[in-house]
Amino acid sequence: MSGWDFDEVGKFGSTKAAEDFAKRNNVDVRDIRTRDTGDGVELEIRRGGQDRRELRDGGEGRRDGWS
Repeated sequence: MSGWDFDEVGKFGSTKAAEDFAKRNNVDVRDIRTRDTGDGVELEIRRGGQDRRELRDGGEGRRDGWS
């Protein structure tokens, strides 16, 4: 257990798509966590790693809306 709290951000088609989204939004990859869901991956960002209101979705790799 890491001791950090994470917030779900959304679902992506692949881990690379989730990581690319985080990079586009200036989120350090050390502040993210992905989880396989069988039909893609869920992206979580460590609380304090980024203000969710600042996250921008460029539409690349998104499968659905915000969680």
